[in-house]
Amino acid sequence: MAEEIDRKIMPDFLQQTFCISLGACYKSFEMMKKPQDSMNAMLTNMKEMFTVQKDAGDGLQKKAEAVAAVWMDKGMTLMQTCRETGEKFTEAK
Repeated sequence: MAEEIDRKIMPDFLQQTFCISLGACYKSFEMMKKPQDSMNAMLTNMKEMFTVQKDAGDGLQKKAEAVAAVWMDKGMTLMQTCRETGEKFTEAK
């Protein structure tokens, strides 16, 4: 029974991985076209990733959890954007 699940999941997993990779390559290419704008956007995003939110709470653990939540949100948003961009070049719609 595990083999049936693996056969269904693997092709879909590979397709999604390819879409994310293709989207990341395309986004990198787009960033190279306008390096100044890309650098400003990257610096802004990095600043947001290391800024502790005011409502994070007291204590180091609460602040670390708030920063980790921002990192997870940024990472998942980037993955989603890359996947959607990569799907434009494949038949995964």
